[in-house]
Amino acid sequence: MGWLSRTFRPAADDAPDTGAEHVEPVDTDAPTADTDAPTVDTDAPTVAPGPAAAPAPSTPPAAPTSPSPSAPTTDASSPSGRYGPLVCVTRFDTAPAELEWQLPLNGELYRLMPGADRPDYSLLVLERPLHFYPREGFDLRRVEAEQQVQDRKGRTMVRVHALLLCARFVGQQLHPGMTDLAVNLAYVIDNSLARDAEVDFAKIEFAAIGFLSEGHAPRAATEPAREEAAAEPATEQTTQATVAAATEPKEPVTSDDDSGGRHTPSEVLDELATTLRRGIEEQRGAPVQRMTAALTLDTDHRLTGLSGNADGQAPVPSPDTFGRLAEVLGRLARLDGADRVAAVTVRVDGDAVSHEVTATHD
Repeated sequence: MGWLSRTFRPAADDAPDTGAEHVEPVDTDAPTADTDAPTVDTDAPTVAPGPAAAPAPSTPPAAPTSPSPSAPTTDASSPSGRYGPLVCVTRFDTAPAELEWQLPLNGELYRLMPGADRPDYSLLVLERPLHFYPREGFDLRRVEAEQQVQDRKGRTMVRVHALLLCARFVGQQLHPGMTDLAVNLAYVIDNSLARDAEVDFAKIEFAAIGFLSEGHAPRAATEPAREEAAAEPATEQTTQATVAAATEPKEPVTSDDDSGGRHTPSEVLDELATTLRRGIEEQRGAPVQRMTAALTLDTDHRLTGLSGNADGQAPVPSPDTFGRLAEVLGRLARLDGADRVAAVTVRVDGDAVSHEVTATHD
């Protein structure tokens, strides 16, 4: 694999001469989401976490500052950063809801690593830190205290600076010019992994199934509202406007015809799809032709999760859209036969709008 290759040596062999320095991303990205974003269950991962291990000091992975025998060789036509080829994750197949808000995930392929089950894991150093909610039963002793941050509700999130990834399907591998290559992604929760000769599964935690492309993807240009940003310390500011917008939904606006029985559940769910589509178009400044989005709701019909695909990108709407969605969901809650809806998938294909209720509350 000439595009990303490494000559593996124990870390101690080359440590004195590399002049290594830490990759210190500017930490302005800790999520401030107020939504009760659920953690989506995933299929059995190829990258399986191992038993807990005492974590090393919480510093981002060290990287060489000049070419060395172990530096990746990059195709001349491929975009490359300081440490290796530039890549990005722009969408997910399966992922926790909080990861959707942090797309795209831009970074550089730092090194290739063998594992006990396969020889072609790749270490991806992120351009910006990534934050996730630990799953139930996750032992926080596996990560340093400095990696543990709080969202605005006081819930613990874990900050990571790198991901470990591998091609999801047998026979595929990372390559120049790749677009939407299906990959398994794992959080690197112990940054000493960057200096290990092979993958230590105790230092990672399965994250998601995503799609990797060469190059970097642009981030949303909008910023959080001034009052939202001012309320947070500099190290806890949001990474995207949609993170700050995912707060407690506004109270539904009621009117005489809201509760007059003039809407059926089917009509309201179609309106939900149309409202989301318009919000995404507002955020992008461009029309959306095809969209599939999964929304999850709590027992009060408040939006708690949003994932899917809109013309090849995550369905990220403008911040104001969340208030409009809350109004539509408020009407849905008052309709007979719709008060138990827990999850719905909405679809848009040109002018056609459809929906499917995928889960209900008991």
